[in-house]
This record gives sequence, C-alpha cells and structure tokens, in this order.
Amino acid sequence: MPVAIRNLSSTPVFIPLNSGTNLRLSPGEVADQIPDVELQGNSKIEKLLSQRTIAVEKPTGSEKSTKSEKRAESEEKSAVVTTPEAEGDDDSEKPRTRERRGTR
Repeated sequence: MPVAIRNLSSTPVFIPLNSGTNLRLSPGEVADQIPDVELQGNSKIEKLLSQRTIAVEKPTGSEKSTKSEKRAESEEKSAVVTTPEAEGDDDSEKPRTRERRGTR
C-alpha cells in the first residue's frame, strides 16, 4: 500500500529507500505514492520518525499533491503583477543604456 512521506523540518532531508535510491524532500514537501516496502525495516527512516523530522501518512484524495501541482501553485504565488503606467511615462522610446564616466 502506498504511503506519503512529509518533511517536517526546516531543512532538506535525504531518505535512503530499501531499493537503493535516495529520496530528497525540501522543507514541507510531501512525497506521495511511496510503496510501504521501501520503508519496512529501514533504520534511517525509524530514526527520522523518532526525531520527528519526517511523518509517514496514508495519502488521501484531498492531501495528494504532485511536484507539478506544487510547482504550479508556487508559480501562481510568485507571478509578477504589473500595473498600468501613467500617461507620459512611456519608456519604450528611451534607450536603456548608461554612460560610463571617468574610467577611460
């Protein structure tokens, strides 16, 4: 049965899985659809759980989020909002270069 691993710390966490691959989780990131056999008998995961660095959860439909969904959410949040320029402030015709002084 797949489980979700959530990074509860404020730093990135590297989690070695039983298959030999490493999972990197950024602060607050959730990795969904990790087979539970990857976690069974894994001493590193047990240590991270006891330190409350990670949480292992059963994913539900409302909590599932993929990296692409998170990326889309963060892009929406960081989108630049432009405001219309006032009349007479049209810089499109002015050159955008600066003169260098005294270095020659």
